[in-house]
Amino acid sequence: MLTDVVRETTGLFDRRFLVNALLPTLITLGLLGAVVASTLTDPAGALRAWNTLDGTVKVLAGTATVVAAVLIAAIVSGRTQPLIRCYEGLWPGRLGRVLLLPGTHRHRRRARRLGFERGASDYPADPADVLPTRLGNVLRSAESYPSERYGADAVLTWPRLFPLLPDKLTASLTAARAEIEFQLTISAQAAFFAVAAGAWLAVTGGPVRLFLACYWGGAAVAWATYRGALAPARLYGEQVRVAFDLYRGELLTCLGLEGDDQWPRLNQFWYRNIPLDTPLLPEPDDRAEVRALPSVSLSVLAWTVLITSGLGVVWLR
Repeated sequence: MLTDVVRETTGLFDRRFLVNALLPTLITLGLLGAVVASTLTDPAGALRAWNTLDGTVKVLAGTATVVAAVLIAAIVSGRTQPLIRCYEGLWPGRLGRVLLLPGTHRHRRRARRLGFERGASDYPADPADVLPTRLGNVLRSAESYPSERYGADAVLTWPRLFPLLPDKLTASLTAARAEIEFQLTISAQAAFFAVAAGAWLAVTGGPVRLFLACYWGGAAVAWATYRGALAPARLYGEQVRVAFDLYRGELLTCLGLEGDDQWPRLNQFWYRNIPLDTPLLPEPDDRAEVRALPSVSLSVLAWTVLITSGLGVVWLR
């Protein structure tokens, strides 16, 4: 019966929503339900009680479960962009920036060691644009490429350029973007499962092995899927570079302009509504210099915290 409800629900949404949001949400809720059921005093009795319920009650319960999963998946799908920014290392507020400064310093040192030309696909050309995570630097490198090469602001230009791209390039960009979202959604939900299941088992006194399997296993899946997002992010970045290299001229033609020397004036026009025939204003340099801090890998730091906290919970029990 629950299968029928799910089958009817899947007809209402597109494949991207089903794969990137609904499916991971259903799996996460199912695993959390299994963890909670394992801590019941009489799981077999609970199963027998479920089997004795009327069919209508089962359908209503299954429908409520699917509706709850769809609502959660809709929230997850609507928060994809903030999720990507979080994995990029663009945390809001001064506290977020301070917490990520060691990672920023580490990647600056790594970029200098590689040379910004050798690490062009992984790091932006300007050292001040380096972010504290690998994913953030891969995407920032693609974002800064149009500005470094042509003087075009990618954030302003991309929404105007994207509709002019051919279908094959658009499909490639969409597929790469969907793969990034899929990997990061699984990563975030695996991290949530690790925390939620670990907290439940720690509070209810569940088996130690199950606690460590859920806590460390969920964290391992979260880390592995984050790393899995790097390859499609590099592909997405390369496709963005191709789009600007080959089709920026078409956008200028549509705007009635010619030559790459028009991009700074367009940036000024789009940002401040300053007419194109106005002389260029000097760009303010308001970026704060990052203080010299110890070089720390955020992945190593996160795993140290996870292993230490897991062992701490086991020891306290």
